[in-house]
Amino acid sequence: MVTQIKPIKTPPNQEELSSRLEKVRRLMKRENLDYYISFDPVNIYYLTNFAFYVHERPFILIIPIEGLPKMLIPLLEKGHFESRARCELEFVVYYEFPAPSNENWYDYYQKLIDNDAKVGIEAAMPIGIANKTPGKKIVSDIIEEVRIIKTDYEIGRIVHACKVVNKGHKVLLKKCRPGILEFTLYKEVTDAMTSKIVQDIPEANFRATETTGAVWPPSVSHDPHLIPHIFAPMEESGPHVSIVSAQVDGYGVEIERTFFLGYVPEKAKKPFEIMYNARALAYDLLKPGVIMSEVDKKVRKYISENGYRDYIIHRTGHGLGITGHEAPFLAEGYDRLLEENMVISVEPGIYIPGLGGFRHSDTVLITNDGYIKLTRAPESLDEVTINL
Repeated sequence: MVTQIKPIKTPPNQEELSSRLEKVRRLMKRENLDYYISFDPVNIYYLTNFAFYVHERPFILIIPIEGLPKMLIPLLEKGHFESRARCELEFVVYYEFPAPSNENWYDYYQKLIDNDAKVGIEAAMPIGIANKTPGKKIVSDIIEEVRIIKTDYEIGRIVHACKVVNKGHKVLLKKCRPGILEFTLYKEVTDAMTSKIVQDIPEANFRATETTGAVWPPSVSHDPHLIPHIFAPMEESGPHVSIVSAQVDGYGVEIERTFFLGYVPEKAKKPFEIMYNARALAYDLLKPGVIMSEVDKKVRKYISENGYRDYIIHRTGHGLGITGHEAPFLAEGYDRLLEENMVISVEPGIYIPGLGGFRHSDTVLITNDGYIKLTRAPESLDEVTINL
């Protein structure tokens, strides 16, 4: 179980990052690309360990099929990059933007790529950078593909991140009582998680670290992406829905629960049971070789046959890794096979206006013969009914 996987708290070493780059280059060869260009800060972080915010001064990673990758960066950020990056790179530095003619970032950039080259670019690349990219451009999300299957190092980092959110969720259930304000809960939970992160990883990069701990009370829990007012009070009974997530020095995980304060309304018992059983059905299907869309279809069918078809508003699960939402997906239309070392959420939900939301979510590792839940919190109706 989780205790058999050692949590890792250290940054990736050069060997880990070199292995990721080699996987990218294997896909480049398969697609006959001479270069691959990354602008997405998430993908650049994955390959270099450097985290940054996108602004008007672009950072661009140019990966040739052979030789050192080149990192185009503004002079202002050179020291920052060198302090965090943990791979071999050649730096190309421009002074500022805007700049005089022949000194802008694109003047440097266009000299780094042959005009007759086949160049892979990300689907999400801004049109302004795509237009400045020389060569024959081919949209291909190679880095996102490599990220789907986690290395042993990444699994260790995710296991550690799950320990952080497990602690945060435990604090949330302890502190959440009728009348307590959303802001108070948020502060208590995020403080607990941030404290653990700092103790475990004193040099954590807080550009790649974020914590969230909140509760949707029953009056709004039917709308999972509605943001409650910061002074919204918790209510008696339920369903309340917790959302505890974190990106811990670069690795995103989550844990969520439907729970009740004091008692369970009679009309909430059946939808909770159907959600709980749908979740169990999803887990029963998790193993390598299963088509991910089929998991979602079977879960949706079960919920629909039990009278709640109109209250399904999202997929059964999504991938987790260096972000909290990424491929792969337990979703209709996503026909990829589950594979060992994928990390996903499992969170079928039922959302009934006027009653509330019903959703448990865990961070789950796909193993060679099934799965391991990496997050832990109460699950059954009795366990999630908190005595006052």
